[in-house]
Amino acid sequence: MPALINTIVDEVILVLNERQKERYFDSVILLYSLIENLLKWTVYADILRKKYHTKKRVTKNVRREQRDIHQFLKRLGFYETLRIALVSGLIDYRLYEKVEGIRTERNNVVHRLWTYQHRHNRAVIRKKLEKLILVTGELMAVSDMTARRIKVDLVWDLLSDL
Repeated sequence: MPALINTIVDEVILVLNERQKERYFDSVILLYSLIENLLKWTVYADILRKKYHTKKRVTKNVRREQRDIHQFLKRLGFYETLRIALVSGLIDYRLYEKVEGIRTERNNVVHRLWTYQHRHNRAVIRKKLEKLILVTGELMAVSDMTARRIKVDLVWDLLSDL
């Protein structure tokens, strides 16, 4: 997953740096999706870290439980996942407010006529894209910190069958 995340971030930074205006909107949509999925993965990894930090062996029952937790989180929406991240202490309130603003914006883009109204205003879309890439970086830092708290071997063992 980290390689894919880095590839996406590098691509979006290239779009910004080279002012590839025709790709701004696609990059905004891509980052909305990346932010939501990065948050879900980080919450999942943090739950596994807290639940299994003392376990030396991964049994069949533990694997089934991990799959159930994974399925539960996959069904959660952005709204619920963000609140779990806040109440579990995974993110602070400042980052929560930023991501909540992004979640609201994403809903406006997807569910309202924002896209139609601003489809030709590249300055508006670029500003949104710049904000999204900054928040993506903050979430990547939280995700990296969470992954470092878990032994690398344990992360791959816990995630390998999902």
